[in-house]
Amino acid sequence: MVCKARVVLVGFSGSGKSTVGRLLADRLGWDFVDTDAAIEAAFGASVPSIFEQHGEPVFRSAERRALQGAITSDHVVVATGGGAVTDETVWAGDALGSAETLVVTLEASAPTMLARLAAQQARDGDAVRRPLLESDSPIDRVSELKRRRQESYDRADVTLVVDMLSPEQVVDEIQKLLHLKDPPEAPDLVLEAPSGASAIFVRLGAAGAVGGLTRERWPRARRAWIVTDERVGALHEERVQTGLAVSGFDVRSRRVPPGEGSKSLRVVSDLYDWLLGSGVERGDVVIALGGGVIGDLAGFVAATCLRGLGLVQIPTSLLAMVDSSVGGKTGVNHQVGKNLIGAFYQPPLVVIDPVFLRTLPVRDLTSGWAEVVKHAVIQPSTPRGERGDLLTFLERNVARLRDLEEPATTYGIQRNVALKAAVVAEDEREAGTRALLNFGHTLGHAIEAAGYRYLHGEAIAVGMRAAARIGAGMGTCDQSFVARLDALLDQFGLPRTADVERQHVLDLVVTDKKREAGRQRWVLPMAEGGACIRDDVPAALIEEALSAVVAPVPKAASVPRK
Repeated sequence: MVCKARVVLVGFSGSGKSTVGRLLADRLGWDFVDTDAAIEAAFGASVPSIFEQHGEPVFRSAERRALQGAITSDHVVVATGGGAVTDETVWAGDALGSAETLVVTLEASAPTMLARLAAQQARDGDAVRRPLLESDSPIDRVSELKRRRQESYDRADVTLVVDMLSPEQVVDEIQKLLHLKDPPEAPDLVLEAPSGASAIFVRLGAAGAVGGLTRERWPRARRAWIVTDERVGALHEERVQTGLAVSGFDVRSRRVPPGEGSKSLRVVSDLYDWLLGSGVERGDVVIALGGGVIGDLAGFVAATCLRGLGLVQIPTSLLAMVDSSVGGKTGVNHQVGKNLIGAFYQPPLVVIDPVFLRTLPVRDLTSGWAEVVKHAVIQPSTPRGERGDLLTFLERNVARLRDLEEPATTYGIQRNVALKAAVVAEDEREAGTRALLNFGHTLGHAIEAAGYRYLHGEAIAVGMRAAARIGAGMGTCDQSFVARLDALLDQFGLPRTADVERQHVLDLVVTDKKREAGRQRWVLPMAEGGACIRDDVPAALIEEALSAVVAPVPKAASVPRK
């Protein structure tokens, strides 16, 4: 089932709209309209010739009519000209803004687009002559013209970064966008790890299918034990209980206080008493309904009670959706430090429903974007040495994501979960690649543990800013990347500094579980993309970076308001 009636592709010339549009229409069995081709057919001349003979106003008028005519049809894919959507009238009313129309901007860098345009002109000759290529500085001309049109391109429902994707891969991504509201009949991805597999669903409304999905995974289970916190339970527990009961489960539930204080051995013991005292059986299922604290806590209890119970992760915070619910890390805190007691335990079922994000306090939602940015930074570079496109995706879609607009939000979560799952599948026990997921965590965890005044994502954001500065000092990246990261974190509303005592943070770093052979390991960003691990960072550089991000500041500036 597809929830949209039409797809309109926008973007600068050379981004691949026509090629992708034809492939997408063929795959969907829909009609295809290329507005430039339609105009050329009407005039009996090429686009450059129409410009020369009739002038730009005549061409733009014809372009507007072609686009408006195309989007009156259903089951159609439309590829627009590079300047078509700069006309305000095409956005008016229910034209491109219709709920039944998916507008996708195809984003590519100026060098990529120039290379494609040059290849096309070399192949097809004067029929596709591009005046842009004939200017004194084509790359400057393309960059400037694209900059002027960017505001119009940014009005699309979502921007896809296509530099490193083949046309077929771009079509794959657009199909994902079209199916984000479909019933979750099959997992969006399966994480295959040595200790077990996780079926992961990332869909709008997926929480409504939890009962059926859980019953399908555990057909003989009798009881489902929901672990949640008082805040989340009041909002979402009844809905999940009902779905499980309808699927034949005897449902029990227990709420714990919200916050890091519940990630303790005392609360674990209380949950053991509840489960064992109520006759839990090995075939039963624990449902972790909540944010990262609940996922870690309930996951640890499921991993250790009766040597392993069934486990379903239903994350309700952004942080848990993109990070802690995926990968099998469970655990609780100790007075010496954060997450020092735990186990690896892959949840056989993870159900991620972005609808839950609409009930999050602003501060919690803002905190979650830190892990999203972290994934974008550590995404490996491409064979051509370019930084992974997830970072550019965030930069182009930050306003949509911050406002939880769809389909950008669900698609962005899918992208993050896929990256996290791929890393875990390669290195479940953090012996190598998975350690890269700790970017920003060495200082971030210490800042968080220094009084637990900061949410996890807030502390990690500050830790990432410090790690980038250490990277610049070590030569793994440059100051331009530090500025780029700072700008993106700023756009998501994450703190620049933390109001904590510096020596306390340094003391906590010494107890960090990522130390190896007495040496502290640091995850540092690399200029060409991805990240590396270094254990030779001088103490002076650590203190310098820490000084840049740890300073007394007004609380309203350091901690976003609820």
